[in-house]
Amino acid sequence: MAERLVALGAIVKPHGVLGEVRVHRFNPSSDVLLGLARVWLRKGDEVRPRDVTRSRPHGELVLLTLAGVHGREGAETLRGWEVCVPREALPPPDPDEVYHVDLIGLVAQSPGGEALGTVADVIRYPGSDCLVLTSSEGRREVPLLTPYVVDVDLEGGKIVLAFLEDFEIRPATR
Repeated sequence: MAERLVALGAIVKPHGVLGEVRVHRFNPSSDVLLGLARVWLRKGDEVRPRDVTRSRPHGELVLLTLAGVHGREGAETLRGWEVCVPREALPPPDPDEVYHVDLIGLVAQSPGGEALGTVADVIRYPGSDCLVLTSSEGRREVPLLTPYVVDVDLEGGKIVLAFLEDFEIRPATR
């Protein structure tokens, strides 16, 4: 699939005996998983599109009934698969928000315009989310917080970061 897929949750286990699956939402306050007609299941490099025949909230989880999944045994085979949608299927973020997936690939610059690297990933930690910057010097993680993030310019393809001397650069491994 050429589109960028965004993982919204992961299948944690079957629910009942008819093939329904329990999905842990990566953002518990998001209702994007409810009402979708199609999702993409991803595990490693394997991606499988599936039609959704039913979705419903179940506490912090979402219960999905997926076309072609029959019985508890069929649902059990999907344990650990991510539930994804194409980036374009997500609602527009609020003006002061950004999706993590949109940060990947941005060129990082200092407030003075010095190139600092490229955003290779965003990692979620309990304390804060961190940008993973890669450069010829190596890899560095920077909290996705003020005062480190000065500006995000998605249209310009850049992110302005400050105070990076606070964060260790780890040499690139081969």
